[in-house]
Amino acid sequence: MLRHHDNAKIFTALSDVTRLRILDLLQNGDKTATALREELDIVQSTLSHHVKILVDSGVVNARKDGKWTLYSINQSGGLYASKLLKLLTSTQKPGIAPNSKLNRRPEIMNNFSIVVDTSCDISPEYLKTHDIDVVPVPFTLDGKEHKLGGWQDITAKDFYGALRSGGVSKTTQVNPEQFYESFESYAKEGKDVLYIVLSSGLSGTFQSALIALSEIKEKYPDANIYPVDSIGATSTNALLAHMAVKKRQEGATVAETAAYLDERKNYCLGFFTVDDLMYLHRGGRLSKLSAIGGSVLGIKPILTIKPDGMLSLKSKVRGRAAAFKQMIAYLKKGTNEGRVHDTIYIVHTDCEDDARKLADMVKAEVKVNNLKTIMMCPVIGTHLGPGAVTLVFEADITRNEYVAE
Repeated sequence: MLRHHDNAKIFTALSDVTRLRILDLLQNGDKTATALREELDIVQSTLSHHVKILVDSGVVNARKDGKWTLYSINQSGGLYASKLLKLLTSTQKPGIAPNSKLNRRPEIMNNFSIVVDTSCDISPEYLKTHDIDVVPVPFTLDGKEHKLGGWQDITAKDFYGALRSGGVSKTTQVNPEQFYESFESYAKEGKDVLYIVLSSGLSGTFQSALIALSEIKEKYPDANIYPVDSIGATSTNALLAHMAVKKRQEGATVAETAAYLDERKNYCLGFFTVDDLMYLHRGGRLSKLSAIGGSVLGIKPILTIKPDGMLSLKSKVRGRAAAFKQMIAYLKKGTNEGRVHDTIYIVHTDCEDDARKLADMVKAEVKVNNLKTIMMCPVIGTHLGPGAVTLVFEADITRNEYVAE
């Protein structure tokens, strides 16, 4: 649903003569609002209306330079827009090659590759045992780039310790060129691929994957590559990876597995609380006044990811213990009587004692075969800060039903 919403934004951005003139002017380089207004001979309110639509669509960038705002073409967004019409009007769905099944043995069709990225919190042992590949989502810490996006060249203690000391971490989405290289390596070998992607509501990574896929299909028309928008992150994506492994073991094709994940992803839920509200403020999720006020009053937000894949404030309580109690209530709300959960994750940003407390509460309230406590990856930990705790599980009701609560 969110993908179509984003696509509609792009079509809207390109459906007006004034906005097309703005794009034409930006082809010659960055321009200020004043320069655009003078060249278009329009008033400021009209210009503001049109550039907001262009920026919201992702086709145009806006950046501050002192007291000026400069507008420019977003290369990634522009490339996506140029590929979009061809992608949507194709008679073949992404990843489906005409008559490809006729030329492939069933055992090859079912032996597809499963790919996640480093926003997925899942143990290295599980990745190795079940032959799951990982696409790195890079991040920087105090200006130093960590290209692999995980714990390969920095420990969790050092990463979260740096944040506690005032260090600044930033993430970068995977660009289409990186996806193209990854996808081509599979296409050359004739391998089917299922890629579980970080929520399109949190990152442009899914759009980058679609751009790369459209280009791959031009060169390798028989390539079967299925990017699945997880509408989630961290161990909600790990739950989807578990499902994909099971379906592959059962002999399902990559297409069947992708369809299954698209149906089940709305049942993979995560509720989390944070220790420092200012990280959410810096990420644009909370006003500065609310962040400061909440911190002073000891307010602990409980957040989740909505059905469209975007972050949402579910409720607010006072104190850490009350936050954990409310998260357990959400777990029980989504669990049918007598249900035994296969796997529940508790993911934290360097606060093991709190994670253990929540784990004990889970064990006391529901039945679960595997309760896994894991350190959150730096890709998502960057935006939550130290002291965040997430409860992740597969529910018996959908996210929509939680929203309707």
